[in-house]
Amino acid sequence: MTEVEETLRRTFGQVADQAPRLPGQLPERLERIHRRRRQRIRTALAAAVVALVAGGAFVVVEPGGDTMTAMTAPEARSATPAEHVEKVWPEAVRKVPAKGPDGASWRPETFVDDRTLLVTAPAGFDQPTAVYAYGLDDGSRRKIADLPSSADAAGGANGFAVGDGHVVWWTATKDRIAHLWAVPVSGGTAKRVADQGIKEGDGSGIDAVAVADGKIVFSLYVGGVFTVPLEGGAVEPVEGGAGMHLLAWPWIGTPGRGGEPHGTVFARILNVRTGETRSFVTHPGETIRSCGVTICLGSTSNFQTFFRHRDGSSQKTVPSGVSGAVPPTQDRFYISAYGDKKLEGVGLYDLKTGKSGYLGIKGDGSSIGLPPEDSTGRLLSYTLGDDLYLIDLAGIR
Repeated sequence: MTEVEETLRRTFGQVADQAPRLPGQLPERLERIHRRRRQRIRTALAAAVVALVAGGAFVVVEPGGDTMTAMTAPEARSATPAEHVEKVWPEAVRKVPAKGPDGASWRPETFVDDRTLLVTAPAGFDQPTAVYAYGLDDGSRRKIADLPSSADAAGGANGFAVGDGHVVWWTATKDRIAHLWAVPVSGGTAKRVADQGIKEGDGSGIDAVAVADGKIVFSLYVGGVFTVPLEGGAVEPVEGGAGMHLLAWPWIGTPGRGGEPHGTVFARILNVRTGETRSFVTHPGETIRSCGVTICLGSTSNFQTFFRHRDGSSQKTVPSGVSGAVPPTQDRFYISAYGDKKLEGVGLYDLKTGKSGYLGIKGDGSSIGLPPEDSTGRLLSYTLGDDLYLIDLAGIR
């Protein structure tokens, strides 16, 4: 099963958790349609266009995996924010040109530090050819490294992460070998740190990457957490990491977001430094769909969606149209479509303070694009016309 197919399976299940069951044989017909359309992808969600209809909900993962289109019943949508995010959280929102001086679009990946963004170019359907450090204060763009490519490559660079003064990522080959790469943030030539075999049928191979304690930490799509020194060496399994996935180092857990056992995503997690383990509290009739380190996303038997701490405390009911199948980022923020009788826009909502701001993204009444966040859950980014909006969620007080 490819990662696109696995993403479909998860999406079907997630939407079904919060919507009435489909009548008749519609789920099977949709799955048959998907099987006829499926194709081998080069990178995760590189070319998927898939639809799901389930009791008033419609989800599309568009080419590039950058946006999701969602339609929900009007009564399930979030309240319309009164002001733009720039006015609500001016300390956290930046608007920069969406293209560089050479006319090429760039794709935000993650933060290097509080004032510097890691970006790749070009963005869009083309595979990125280089990685840059973008200065948020002065708009400068400094090339860190060219991204190596080869004739046997199966897609481009994936899973960018920053830590210990290095940028790391991975690529895959057609013969199912994942290469792990690293380069100093200061710049240089990318070094191939290690190789990892990818089993047949395990989707993209690697599902998460981080840098910590002088090592690259990564987990496999089918489970298993490993480390390798940044300077190179043997790939070693993390103690207690068999069958687990990287959540937010040093937290790992199971099941992951794809590949193996069905059920609540990250239902059980382990802190590999302290040995602490966490599960979650559930009540009869509830479905807990996904958990982060602290907060879980679930729904009741009458399809009310809620966020709640793993220990069962601090539950807050939110509209069932809330985006995604993951808990709020930074344990506070979530995005959702809003509108009275039609989809009008997308808002950013803060569980902690109750504040919200609209992003400026407009719907066509029946569908709307939802922006992605980076792998750390800190950066929310999206393009409107010639402008690239960058929201540093960790910068919101």
